[in-house]
Amino acid sequence: MTVAAASTIHPGEVHERLGRHVLTDGFKLVLDPLASRGSWIVDARTSEKFLDLYSFFASAPLGLNAPGLVDDPEFMTLLAQVAANKPANPDMYTTHYAEFVETFARVLGDPELPRLFFVEGGALAVENALKTAFDWKSRRNEAAGRSPDLGTKVLHLRRAFHGRSGYTLSLTNTEPNKTARFPQFDWP
Repeated sequence: MTVAAASTIHPGEVHERLGRHVLTDGFKLVLDPLASRGSWIVDARTSEKFLDLYSFFASAPLGLNAPGLVDDPEFMTLLAQVAANKPANPDMYTTHYAEFVETFARVLGDPELPRLFFVEGGALAVENALKTAFDWKSRRNEAAGRSPDLGTKVLHLRRAFHGRSGYTLSLTNTEPNKTARFPQFDWP
């Protein structure tokens, strides 16, 4: 069993300790971030390996400890520096951010879509996509002589989870306890 060096809590105590202060209705395993590799996650309590089809709601598409990243000391030093001093990139700029944006535009960019907007997390990505759509539709309606208030409803799939932030709650209808007591828009 591998335990992170900085932790004094035994993996078998994690759920009980967390349960004193936070909701613990997530997975019943305790992630071992050191032993997990690629698409295999390891339960720190049992050392049992699981094929990761979850990938933290797709925020870890390369898996854990991706070869080529964690095995590169220069990259890990840079990552530690950036993580320890993380500015709000839309408002405070760094050379690392500029390098990332240039690389992203070169490798994945589309010349027809030169503008980029980065957010952290799925819920914020969905929320910002909704705001962009509302703005676009409102301006289009207004230019056509229609009310800018038209086009403020959003179609979404049933039994879908889109996040726990403002607008996304109106699109999340998996389990009632995820949206209970929060106001929602009456969207179809």
